[in-house]
Amino acid sequence: MTKPKVIAIIQARMGSTRFPGKMLHLLAGKPLVHHVLDRVRKAHHVDDVILATSDHCNNLPLIEEVKKKGFNYFVGSENDVLDRYYQCAKRFGADVIVRITGDCPLIDPEIIDKTIELFNENHADYASNGNPDTFPDGMDFDMFTFQSLEKAWNEAKLHSEREHVTPYIWKNKNLFKQVHLHHHEDLSNLRFTVDEKEDLTFLNELLLRTDCADPKLHELVHTIRTYPELMMINNMFARNEGYAKSLREDAICKETHNENNSNNNNNNIQNTNNANTHNSLPKIHIGKSQQLYEKAKKLIPGGTQLLSKRPELFLPHLWPAYYEKAKGCSVWDLDGNEYLDLCYMGIGTSILGYADDDVDVAVKSAIDRSTKSTLNCPEEVELAEVLCDLHPWAENVRFARTGGEAVAIAVRIARAKTGKDIILFCGYHGWHDWYISTNLASDTSLDGHLLPGLEPKGVPRSLQGTSIPFHYNDIDEFVRLVQTYQGKIAAVVMEPLRGCYPQPGFLEKIRHVTQEHNIVLVFDEVSSGFRLTLGGAHLNLGVNPDVAVFAKAMGNGYPIAAIIGKRIIMEAAQESFISSSFWTERIGFTAALATIAKLKENNIPSHLNIMGKKVQDGWKCLAEKYGLKISVVGIYPLSSFSFLYEKPLVLKTLFTQIMLQKGFLATTAYFASYAHKDEHITKYLSAVDEAFNFIANAVTEGNPKKYLQGPVCHSGFARLT
Repeated sequence: MTKPKVIAIIQARMGSTRFPGKMLHLLAGKPLVHHVLDRVRKAHHVDDVILATSDHCNNLPLIEEVKKKGFNYFVGSENDVLDRYYQCAKRFGADVIVRITGDCPLIDPEIIDKTIELFNENHADYASNGNPDTFPDGMDFDMFTFQSLEKAWNEAKLHSEREHVTPYIWKNKNLFKQVHLHHHEDLSNLRFTVDEKEDLTFLNELLLRTDCADPKLHELVHTIRTYPELMMINNMFARNEGYAKSLREDAICKETHNENNSNNNNNNIQNTNNANTHNSLPKIHIGKSQQLYEKAKKLIPGGTQLLSKRPELFLPHLWPAYYEKAKGCSVWDLDGNEYLDLCYMGIGTSILGYADDDVDVAVKSAIDRSTKSTLNCPEEVELAEVLCDLHPWAENVRFARTGGEAVAIAVRIARAKTGKDIILFCGYHGWHDWYISTNLASDTSLDGHLLPGLEPKGVPRSLQGTSIPFHYNDIDEFVRLVQTYQGKIAAVVMEPLRGCYPQPGFLEKIRHVTQEHNIVLVFDEVSSGFRLTLGGAHLNLGVNPDVAVFAKAMGNGYPIAAIIGKRIIMEAAQESFISSSFWTERIGFTAALATIAKLKENNIPSHLNIMGKKVQDGWKCLAEKYGLKISVVGIYPLSSFSFLYEKPLVLKTLFTQIMLQKGFLATTAYFASYAHKDEHITKYLSAVDEAFNFIANAVTEGNPKKYLQGPVCHSGFARLT
């Protein structure tokens, strides 16, 4: 039996709409077309390589370049590319055609060979390395028999079928036997194609950093993972925009909605005009905010001062990391794009909204009267009195400027009062050594296992065993720990509530046990304070601690923190050195006084609970509407949900991406603010409706990750609750 003649036909022209003349632009010192031709020629199972271009006169320089390289070429129709392929294959006597586009300069010949082998083994009519996407954009191609090509040439009528050669074949699975090669790892988020000038810039930088002269796919991936910042250069572009344009032109969006994507022309672009695909949404373009973050990462370890603000936790490479201004719940990035903030509102600090007029007027007046002096400002006494009035059990107050340091002060005071070292804790309490020391293990290889994401490097190992965690609502575990460390416990530090409310008797039992054993009970209300009521959430729960800590919302974005407590406990602060110059500045006290006054005057905690309930109910209702599995937790003003699927971070990233495209700073959390009004929640839930619809369809398709325009977001640190 005569061996079938396998010919690789590379389609290329000079008249590209997005990047004219790209085939002769230089990549690593030689024209782009050279790379494609040379790489395809190295495929062992390919008998000949032909460049098929159009009959437009601007392609003459491209033809001359191909001739100089010693390759055959064919000139055919400009727009009917299917006819160009048919006539070329017929001219050169092809039995099997490997179709490759000229914008794939790094196409891997080993992948071509493996696909041809799969094609032959299965006696297929059509094969691709898609369905679903697992190879990078620019590593994709398809192949087919001449008989399949001829049938498509005779039967295909639609513009998209004529321009993109193979849609008629892969849409008619009943007529053509099809097989597909998959990569062992999903690399579909990588972009090695050249459709835009930025793509060429990216590939030049990539090859410059790749050790070998003729890299294979795995070597290119290694370079990307070594230099992930390179992806910022061109990750703003969607895959296969040309085919999407063709679908719009022949108006077959509905027809393609249920088609299984199977080759490089169909991957990631089905349902193009349907609301359930990423191509129907605006593309996220890299701007000044994203570019500044790349600079920041070179100057600032970790890129930001606060872990919770790192763009990698939201939408890597695409999140607008910096703002020009903010007002109410609107935020403008460095390019002037306006977003509605329906997620963290300054990481829970802006309870009234950004740049609140009443608070800012008070602060500006304080600035005019000087924020510092050798003398003390009277506002600190006034604020101490207000806090004690709101919490009648408390008699003394000390101030700081951030939540983490304020909890550390409370721990210092408790240890000073009791003369003991061990702290039992539940929840998240900041970055200080007393807390992170819980991640120190006797075996250093286990460091970090209790609270993943909070590394204990730099924390003295002598602190090992001084902070012991327990789980929220597990009273038996708590009692066992008290018995185990009896006589050695200085304090119990815990969030009175966060992800859920306490079970009946849980807080009461902790209060009883701590009093019985002379253990200081510290409630960390840095996050929960002033949201459920005017003051600490514990006021609603009916259990008073010995010490409570406030920060975040208390100053509406201005730095201020307070440690309030019983005099018999707090007086120990005099017996330990706890002091700092900027704890005396005027702005924080003034902002807190103005914020608390407005919270009281407008009954804002009630508003926060109403808004939070609407959001939680909306999430639940919309998830049920689309059959999406989620879990909703948290008190209403601090709400969050999670996707109950195998790869939840993929869906979280996709949700953030869709919402950003719709003009929202959003993630799987909602922190309520007085700036959020009914119209904002209505608009937000309308966008969530579309996002959940999209995600539910993506989950059903089986590969939601293919819709991401960048990498999957990172997970944050664990919170023991």
